[in-house]
Amino acid sequence: MVSTPISRYTPGILEIHGHLPDAIDVWMVKHFRVNGVLHLCLTRFIGDSRVMRWEGQQFVEVQALPSRGSKAALPFSVAGRLYLAMGSDYSFSRVYLRDSAAQQFQPFQELNVRGPRAFSLLSVDSKDLLLAASFKGKTLAYQHQVLDLSAK
Repeated sequence: MVSTPISRYTPGILEIHGHLPDAIDVWMVKHFRVNGVLHLCLTRFIGDSRVMRWEGQQFVEVQALPSRGSKAALPFSVAGRLYLAMGSDYSFSRVYLRDSAAQQFQPFQELNVRGPRAFSLLSVDSKDLLLAASFKGKTLAYQHQVLDLSAK
C-alpha cells in the first residue's frame, strides 16, 4: 500500500484588505500594468468609470472616464501602444489611447457596437483583432491598422 504524503500547507483564506475609494456600483474590474505598475479599470454603468494605480498599500484614482451605460471594458496593447476599450449601452462604445506624456487615456475612436458585453484581443495571421461581443446585435471584429501619415 502506498501512502500519500500530507501537505504541510493548507488552503488559504480571503480576508478583507480594504476597499477602493469611490468604487460604488462597479460593473467590471480589469487590471493592466504600465511600466510595471499595477493599474485597475473600474467600469461603472451609472457615473464615470475609474482608472486607479496601486501605490504600495492602496489603489489611488488617476483618471475618471465618462462611461454612462458601460458594462464591458478591456485594456489591451498593440504595436507598443496601450488602449482601453469601453462599451456603452446608451451611446457609441469608445476606445481610448494612453498618452505616455500626460499619463492619461485620451479618446481615440468610437465603435458602433450594440449592447457590448465583452471585448477580447486576438492575434491571428499577423493581424490584431478586437472582438466585440454584442448582446443586442452582431458580434464584430475590428482589425488594428497602422497608418503611415508621413509625407513621401
